[in-house]
Amino acid sequence: MPEWLQTAIASAIRRICADPGLKPQNNEKVDDIRVYLFTQSMQIPEGILKMLQKFDFSQEVPKVIIYNNELNGTITRPDAALLLLLNQLGTDLIIYNPAGHSDIEKFIEKRVFVTHWLEDVVFEQELKEPSVLQKIIVQGLFKSLRSD
Repeated sequence: MPEWLQTAIASAIRRICADPGLKPQNNEKVDDIRVYLFTQSMQIPEGILKMLQKFDFSQEVPKVIIYNNELNGTITRPDAALLLLLNQLGTDLIIYNPAGHSDIEKFIEKRVFVTHWLEDVVFEQELKEPSVLQKIIVQGLFKSLRSD
């Protein structure tokens, strides 16, 4: 791993341990949460590490979009700890749950994230890949938003 990424990860770990945004479980004390976050931070999945190494953070911010229709499981506490770490690294996170159920709210304090509720609630909605035309339109939209 490049030295700049090791330093960034170490700083992010220090920040989430200093001010944990994770909710306590089973009478945990703040120090227990800090140890938990540190332990989870030492187990970053290889795919996430590779993603982080590909980005030039001065030019582009990595984005993680989680489509949680709950057909393939739910977000767990270790997932929430990883999301806190990614947030501290500067990654943009979007969690979309078409059924409108609680995801990270079970594990992460409200002060850490912003929630937007959509008008429609859809249960067991499968993820459909956008067409080539839709991908081009969305990419064009993001480019125009960045230039504004």
